[in-house]
Amino acid sequence: MKILHFSDLHLDAPFGSSLMPAKLAHGCRLRLRRTLLKILDFAVEFEVDAVTVAGDLFEGDRITRDTIHFLSESFAQLAPIPIVIAPGNHDYFSPISAYARHEWPENVTIFKAPQLQSISLSETVRIWGAAHTAPNVTENPLEGFELADETGINLLLLHATVIDHVGEHRAQYMPIRLQDLQSAGFDFALLGHFHGAREIRDEVLRGLYPGSPQPLDFGDQGNHGVGLMTLEPESNRLTYKFIPTATQSFTTLEMGVSGFTDTHALAEAIISQAPQKAAEANFLKVKLTGEQPEALDLQQGLLQEHLNQYYDHVIIENHLQFRGEELDYADEQTVRGRFVKRLQTMLEEEQEDPELIRLALKFGIKAFEEENLVHL
Repeated sequence: MKILHFSDLHLDAPFGSSLMPAKLAHGCRLRLRRTLLKILDFAVEFEVDAVTVAGDLFEGDRITRDTIHFLSESFAQLAPIPIVIAPGNHDYFSPISAYARHEWPENVTIFKAPQLQSISLSETVRIWGAAHTAPNVTENPLEGFELADETGINLLLLHATVIDHVGEHRAQYMPIRLQDLQSAGFDFALLGHFHGAREIRDEVLRGLYPGSPQPLDFGDQGNHGVGLMTLEPESNRLTYKFIPTATQSFTTLEMGVSGFTDTHALAEAIISQAPQKAAEANFLKVKLTGEQPEALDLQQGLLQEHLNQYYDHVIIENHLQFRGEELDYADEQTVRGRFVKRLQTMLEEEQEDPELIRLALKFGIKAFEEENLVHL
């Protein structure tokens, strides 16, 4: 038996945290739809017996009727292959959710309760699952649960946080422990919630997060794809193959500027150090770090334009520290000293726009030195 497992597709995600233009965000949402179709094509190609979805299939508070119909029609075309869904914290099940209000195809099963329930895939394979019924479920559905007289292979489908791997401080979304999986008697856990693929194991492999099929913002690190599970009921042997699906990338690069004397050289160095590009869309965040070199008159607008030739969307965060002699002006009993001291205080207080403060300090010092501001 084969099962294709994925999670965290987040259809209709706004992509707002990446500060990209609306047109690019729209392209990312369309890419998520194409990714779903690719996943369903995998199901046909590998002749799987079921597809499992561990939550966050869509953004529950943003999903459109068009997306609901797209999902329903796409799932129906996969029939008779069953699709089993355990809603997560973004697509949680409620009486007014898309899961409850829409009539889904017969091959789609949706877990609707926070308590574990099960369905049978075959005489020897059973899937157990539970649903988030609110956006902030903190109860452990495995607490005190134990499989009773269950034979064959028992799989757990859940959008949950295995806190052994992330710590108690991130346990606000259906927390479970490795010990719970073992004590309950499950053979394997098909999980969702984390957007970077990871294995869950102690002395043996106990579960899998496949990651989000596409990264959704600059915080989504790691691999992104689906898991192809192969079950051998006669021997209770289970193996899986990770299949990458990402065709867009969000790259964050910290770049020290020491040794650079011009903006062009810095831009080329950033391009050379960035990882290999994805096939369809690439988004880059650059964090400039270190001390501002005296020889580098950084033209941030020029740097932005240079990088925009190679990436679909670029964010530049300037964390450069001013040279000591510039901040020494703050000790002067002059107008310049008062000006520098005031801006230094604003920087230390972490104002909303530190880059604007840095530019004001740069231009102000140049003005006090009576340099020509036209060429800055």
